[in-house]
Amino acid sequence: MIKKFLFVCLVWGISSMVFSQDIEIFKVSDFNLKGKVESCFVITDYGKEEYYFNPDGFLTKSVTRYNDTDYETTNYKYINGFLKERRIENYMDGSFDRATSIANFYEIDTTAAKTITENIVSYEKELLEKNIYTYGEDEKLIKLVRTNTSGIDESDFEYINNDSVTIVRKTLNTLLSKLITTSEVIENGQKFKKVISENYIEGNLTAKTVEVFDVNNKLTLHKELMYDSSTKKWIPQKEERYLYDETGVLATTKTKKRFGDLTQEYIYQFDGTPANNWVKEIITPNNSYTTRRIKYYPSAKIETIEVIETEVEEGKN
Repeated sequence: MIKKFLFVCLVWGISSMVFSQDIEIFKVSDFNLKGKVESCFVITDYGKEEYYFNPDGFLTKSVTRYNDTDYETTNYKYINGFLKERRIENYMDGSFDRATSIANFYEIDTTAAKTITENIVSYEKELLEKNIYTYGEDEKLIKLVRTNTSGIDESDFEYINNDSVTIVRKTLNTLLSKLITTSEVIENGQKFKKVISENYIEGNLTAKTVEVFDVNNKLTLHKELMYDSSTKKWIPQKEERYLYDETGVLATTKTKKRFGDLTQEYIYQFDGTPANNWVKEIITPNNSYTTRRIKYYPSAKIETIEVIETEVEEGKN
């Protein structure tokens, strides 16, 4: 199951430089949160989300509740800041669903090049997949060997630095799979970071995304294009622009698709603490909203703030 809200929280400001093949470790900042957050409960249009963090800011548990009897929990265990275990457990009709639950176990070896071994195991004690991650001296992923029922796949990552341009070249079983080019762009006296990510299938170019980040590393532009090999032209699929207010909070998104445009405005209510996290978000013009209940660690001397929910009538701001 894919956590919908988890994706929404993480999308802001994350570059394509983060490979989905690498091991994901989530922290408070990845959820658009600040400060010593202990937990965050989120009410969405499809259910409820719960997130729990340790004092170091690492995510230790997440819960997605679809209704009273159907939910999914993910538990994370760390040792000295290193992820050792992740368990995804599903519950249906109030009962634990062993068939769809899995566990990921991680072992680290630093005797030579840093290597992390990931074993993905079912609750029936069947090894579903084994991944071996190898890192270079600069802690960048340089090789991933994946073994599962389909066979063995080897991905290699090459990093090329040329002045203000960085290129990451990924091959899958020796064929080009992904090419990411990051460069600095100056427009109207302002500096931006531009990331172009090209995707290949069996060495053939298929699609690309273009992302632009401002000086604060906030995503300002996201474009998706498909490549037509017959005409050798790029076909735009979607373009999203993000505007922020003076405090750095997302204020407006402008989405352009092949069949229409959409502008959305974001209105927030904040919790009034030193961390100043938002506890209610309203998105116009459809007036959909999300509420968050945030609890902080006592050492931060911040009290829990709860929001009294009010319905937003359709068509009203």
